[in-house]
Amino acid sequence: MSDMPEATAAARADGPPLSLFERTVAVFVRPTRAWGGLRERAQWWFPTLILVIVSIAISLFLHERALIPMMAEAWDEQVAQGNMTPQQVDATIEFMSGPAGMLITAVQQAIAIPFVVLLTALVVWFGTGFVLGSGLKFRLALEVAAWASLITLPAYVLTAAIAWVRGTMRGVHVGFGALLPAMDEPTKLGIALRGFLDAIGPLAIWFVAVGVIGAATLSGKPRKVVGWVLGSLYAAVALLFSAMGGLFAPGT
Repeated sequence: MSDMPEATAAARADGPPLSLFERTVAVFVRPTRAWGGLRERAQWWFPTLILVIVSIAISLFLHERALIPMMAEAWDEQVAQGNMTPQQVDATIEFMSGPAGMLITAVQQAIAIPFVVLLTALVVWFGTGFVLGSGLKFRLALEVAAWASLITLPAYVLTAAIAWVRGTMRGVHVGFGALLPAMDEPTKLGIALRGFLDAIGPLAIWFVAVGVIGAATLSGKPRKVVGWVLGSLYAAVALLFSAMGGLFAPGT
């Protein structure tokens, strides 16, 4: 019985329950009011499904225009290094340009997007539920991660537009990585730095800010404290993945 007043207060703080459409709009225009009703009803599947559909659509849209040219360029580099033959490259391009290659591209997106949402939810759950001791359930952390991830859609669309114009996915940046000069011979450090700058660009910061609002609302913790914790964890994860990207990328 003693938990009932706290639960009632938390429900009021979340706001009134929203429909799927109302919540989708609210995430973009009124993120402080986008979390009402999520304690009682799981809706994480809806934004995740939207992300998967949009990601697959964009990947198929760019398949012939930008993805195949980018992969062909990488394979030509393998030929120059003696790791592939021109015949292997031609056969691989022919395969990837067909229905099977497009299916592989679609399946990759269908697996990658839910994985990223789950990883984001783990970060939210660890930072808000464990570090701050709020007791936030993983399901609510998943709600925050999934709905906040809708903010990444403008970056998807902008990336697709730039890639379509350029005819390749290589060198497309929608974050602060675009401010760095082009490198004639990419270095591992330069690739890692550009990746980290992309991860802290304006659109990425928007995504983090909405996630912080959602985590603070559903956990009952002060927004400023949640912002420091989740912001630090996001920066650490971004730095880790950027370093790994630079480490395994070709270059000196």
